[in-house]
Amino acid sequence: MKNTKTKSTEKGQSMVELALVLSLVLILLAGVVDLGRMMFEYLSMRDAAQEGGVYGATHPNYCAETSLRVWDNLPTSFSAGNGDAVNITVDGEPCVTAWNIDKNQPTPVHGCNGKELVVILDHNFEMGMPFFAGTIVPMHVEIKDRIVRPACD
Repeated sequence: MKNTKTKSTEKGQSMVELALVLSLVLILLAGVVDLGRMMFEYLSMRDAAQEGGVYGATHPNYCAETSLRVWDNLPTSFSAGNGDAVNITVDGEPCVTAWNIDKNQPTPVHGCNGKELVVILDHNFEMGMPFFAGTIVPMHVEIKDRIVRPACD
């Protein structure tokens, strides 16, 4: 008779154990999903910065177009209002193109063959995992390329 009493009381114990273990497993699963999202966004950032670097290496005097190339290759979750930023430097100086109205062409930035072009992309990743929801993780990607054209004077 004792065996039947212990079996009936173990049903409640199993449910409590399942509830405790299942909640822990679900929290760990949410963390893995969040880390996967973070890795996806980081790889997207890296690919977009590389795309901008490739374009800028052949068109160093078109800073706005290079920056636009980076933004066009980012997922829609990225926005300038969210703390995301694209910075481009040519040979250590900020890449800013001024338009020369007299010649109807961009004023050269000083970018020519052999100089270094750097594309920097910053993004604030917001975690959604339980206990860390709303936590901001800053991510930073920096791509360095050599300018291949035009030739230096």
